[in-house]
Amino acid sequence: MKFTIYKKMLLGFGTIIALMIIANFYVLIQMHKVTTSTTETFTYDVRGIDIAKQMQAILYDEGPYAEKAAVLHDGEYYKVFHQQSTLFDEYADSLDLTKMFSDEKELVQRIRERHAWFKDATRRVTYGIGRRSDPAFDEGARKDSLDALHADLARFIQMNEASVKTSMAVVGNRMTKSTNVAYVFSACTLLIAIGAALFITRTITKPIGALIQGADQIAQGKFVPIEISSNDEMAQVAQALNDMSARLESTNKMKTEMMHQISHELRTPLQAMTSALNLLTDQRYGTLNTEQSRLTSFLREGINKITAFSHQFLDISKIESGAMKYTFTSADLLGILLPVIEEAKLIATRKNIAVIVKAEPIPKVRADLEKIPQVYSNLLSNAIKYTPENGKIQVDIGRSRFGVRVSVTDSGIGIAPEDLPNVFTKFYQAKNADKASTRGTGVGLALVKALVEAHGGRVFAESVVGEGTRFTVELPALQDAMLPSFSAIQQSVN
Repeated sequence: MKFTIYKKMLLGFGTIIALMIIANFYVLIQMHKVTTSTTETFTYDVRGIDIAKQMQAILYDEGPYAEKAAVLHDGEYYKVFHQQSTLFDEYADSLDLTKMFSDEKELVQRIRERHAWFKDATRRVTYGIGRRSDPAFDEGARKDSLDALHADLARFIQMNEASVKTSMAVVGNRMTKSTNVAYVFSACTLLIAIGAALFITRTITKPIGALIQGADQIAQGKFVPIEISSNDEMAQVAQALNDMSARLESTNKMKTEMMHQISHELRTPLQAMTSALNLLTDQRYGTLNTEQSRLTSFLREGINKITAFSHQFLDISKIESGAMKYTFTSADLLGILLPVIEEAKLIATRKNIAVIVKAEPIPKVRADLEKIPQVYSNLLSNAIKYTPENGKIQVDIGRSRFGVRVSVTDSGIGIAPEDLPNVFTKFYQAKNADKASTRGTGVGLALVKALVEAHGGRVFAESVVGEGTRFTVELPALQDAMLPSFSAIQQSVN
């Protein structure tokens, strides 16, 4: 009979499960026996101790009332004493419901008799019933009776505590024996199960684990060859992954080098164009008319877009290739956000968009002071881009369970539910992106996600089509010390 992978795994795991069921069933039976024995023992002994302690407490209350009733011959004190003594008798009756040995029963009976005498003596002395020569009228006799009751109750508690200790020892020995048998049984079962599992699944799981690890390394940008010694289908899959890894590594290097080259090649002409544009706007070669000034502003905007795009694309390429370097330090996030928000307000003014800020005290974060501003600059730029004129953008700064939270909410066109999971994918464009006055490059949000995750944080988006979008960035707090809120920045730009 041919053993397929499915049959091997079914046989192996079936054997293991059957053996473990047998072992667990035996353990459960033994534990049930121990539990039953323990419950029966402790129910009676512990309950007896508890009742005896309650009787001790009542007896401590009886003494003063009995003494006052006897000395003052006061019926009111006797009534209170009688209530306490009645409660004492009820607890004594409760002891009969517990499981006691013969010596304990004798002790309980003696307690009953002594308490009955003490109660009767107090009654007779309080109401002057009987002769003065009667022992009941002897204060010393009553006190001795009360002390004897306390001693008897203490003795009863000691006897029950000793019984509990004995029971615990018996139960402990029984549990030890049962546990040892269970250990031996489980160890044998485990050894058999491990042997069967290793014998059946070794040739299956080891190559799969190597393939998974290799695929994870490729996904992380580590193009390390996968080594599998078997000569089966797994080896063929590994070879295919290695070929793909080598091609991806080569392509990734070429892409990074190309972006470096493109960025370098663009930098010189862009700088030249910027310099020439500055000379024109400074009117060093003649006065510009209104139309010419308008055209120069378009040129500057285009140059800035190309420059920003090339820098963003270069950054995302560095991150993907693992070449991005970070310099982390303790940072005041509020201080970082303030200039970024002020710059966004200036840009938003052109579209008559109000930028509202609501800030709460937050702790410091661990951040790269050059890169973290890019995150919030990109989010604000994105919000301005997709918010129509006379709209509103709100920035909320505060604490969260994760640490520090910054949300950017716009009143723009929104993102469809099917597009929302992909907004952080590089070059992805939502279906309704063409409704905005200016289309994005599809790089900004991907860069935001990469930078936030490099800081140990997370970013997510929420949106309703036609109502707006909220992007939230959460970073782990560095310390619990709070920084003061800058409520002065909570304002809107009309």
